[in-house]
Amino acid sequence: MRSLSLAVVGHVNHGKTALVRALTGMETDRLKEEIARGLSITLGFAWRDYPATGVDFIDAPGHEDFIRAMVMGATGARAALLVVSATEGFGRQTHEHLRIAGLLGLRAGIVAVTKADLLPDGSWPAVRARIAAELDGTFLAAEPVVLCSSVTGDGLDGLHVQLQALAVRSPAPDRLPGAYLPLDRVFSVAGAGTVATGTLQGGVLTTGQDAVLEPSGRSTSLRQVQIHGRAVEHGPPGGRVAVGLRGVSADEIEAGEVLCAPGAYQASLLVDVEVSLAPTSARPLKSTDEVRVMWGARQDIGKARLIGANMIVPGERGLAQLRFSAPVVAYAGQRGILRRPSPAETIGGVVVLDPVAPRLRGRVDARRCLLDAVIAQNLDQIAAELAHRDGGILSIGEAARLSRRSPAEVRDHLGETFDRLDDDVLATGAGVVRARQAYLVRVAEAHRDAPTRAWTPVNAIRAGLARTASRDLVAHVEKRLAAAGEIRLQGAQVALQGHEPLAALPPAAVARLRRIEAALRDGGMTPPDPAALADPGADDAALVALLIESGRLVQLRNVALRQTLTFHVEAFDAALEALRAAFPPPTEFTTGEARAALGTSRKFIVPALEFLDARGGTVRRGDIRQVVGA
Repeated sequence: MRSLSLAVVGHVNHGKTALVRALTGMETDRLKEEIARGLSITLGFAWRDYPATGVDFIDAPGHEDFIRAMVMGATGARAALLVVSATEGFGRQTHEHLRIAGLLGLRAGIVAVTKADLLPDGSWPAVRARIAAELDGTFLAAEPVVLCSSVTGDGLDGLHVQLQALAVRSPAPDRLPGAYLPLDRVFSVAGAGTVATGTLQGGVLTTGQDAVLEPSGRSTSLRQVQIHGRAVEHGPPGGRVAVGLRGVSADEIEAGEVLCAPGAYQASLLVDVEVSLAPTSARPLKSTDEVRVMWGARQDIGKARLIGANMIVPGERGLAQLRFSAPVVAYAGQRGILRRPSPAETIGGVVVLDPVAPRLRGRVDARRCLLDAVIAQNLDQIAAELAHRDGGILSIGEAARLSRRSPAEVRDHLGETFDRLDDDVLATGAGVVRARQAYLVRVAEAHRDAPTRAWTPVNAIRAGLARTASRDLVAHVEKRLAAAGEIRLQGAQVALQGHEPLAALPPAAVARLRRIEAALRDGGMTPPDPAALADPGADDAALVALLIESGRLVQLRNVALRQTLTFHVEAFDAALEALRAAFPPPTEFTTGEARAALGTSRKFIVPALEFLDARGGTVRRGDIRQVVGA
């Protein structure tokens, strides 16, 4: 049975704790100081199970000194029970609690007007009118108002009916990447070990599953999951849960940590938010202002870097990057309260847009456009902004995080307009076309600049394209061009399929190239040094390089003599046939015997035999070789 988490809020001494006790039979004040003073200091918890649903009552302290506890209780709740004294009406904290609840995203609730037994006869219509005027413009303006008494029980039956109806009509819990449990209480129980409680959001917690505590990163597992004091196999989001933890002591868990599904959330020092500055804020919010952020069960001090504005004035909205000195954990769409550390005041609220934001650098126009799309929750525009930022590609994981959708939903939605490069990377169709055309143009330009070169370095092509297209997109396009036969790849070199460098040579250069090739072919296994050929020309080195790139010449290194030797490729074919004739397989031969059979010298034989080994024509075993049979 899914429970409704209900934040019980209102001014101090208006009867919140007494009302919860009357509704549930449970006492939420646990501390001696709370009992002695008759004043709630920490959050109190109680519940009531109805036939079709359960309600978790989160009793928040009403005193202004305990705003943090009130925010902790309202965070994760799906509705509010605003308690107003019939005799006192709205108090200062009634207004502040109502404003905070609205900033935290609550949109449904009930107004319980308590102490009806102290109200003079006939005064209820006037009291109700005053309360309606106070509620005007708030999220509770159109919600039920119930007059009741925790002392006499008057009105409680009607309040029970409204609570059951509220559980049905309240918004469903936020869709998140996985279970997200802000821990508001952590303690040890004899025989049970470490126990933590919170209002579960996002996903199911299952007994025995692995989990992680963020932002500390400690791993743990769930010994047990409890709801309303009963052990359960699965704890659904939306209500209060208690979990028994393995592998971690209560002393090791920091206040406000979050129990998460492994891999679903990531701690960060930078969080991009939309700020709603309250009209009552004493002054504007400016860049570098220090702020206290209350979200979940934690509070963190950070500095605000405004995005696209010099300041945010009271009553207005704006974008900011919150920068923290220690990692924090949040989720896209999470709401929080913004306060100034000194003098302490609530100045507004924030909605998390990107919980793992990149550091802002230079002009921020592109970042502002992306965050505007996140606010509108326009996935197409989010994808377009990400692709523009990243050179035509986007990360499915990042798009899912910013759009608050699952990766599968992102793939399905963008599948018709984006090409899938791998499990996490998409590319725009137009971006693929542009990158493909740019790749071919770059290679063609390289051929034009060096027409006598058969190949061009592929890294130079990739580096030139990196200014306008992502590395992943270039690799994707290159692979597709090679598969389609439009380019040829050979090691670290690339060429257009139709590139023929010989066609670009003048007749005199062609004639010289043919003489060089003939001389090396005729040299066989004792080739001449190209640099020592008769009538060397100024372009001989380029012509030899062209013959090597085209695969007609092979350069080998004699390491012992520190010499580079140049052979014609046909010389190796002839040498292999000569060795096969002299040493029919499986006849073995030594290096010296091969040198004699081929009529060459030690200078040439060692690198030549190593080349034949590498090509698979011969096989070496220690100091002897043999020709491969076929």
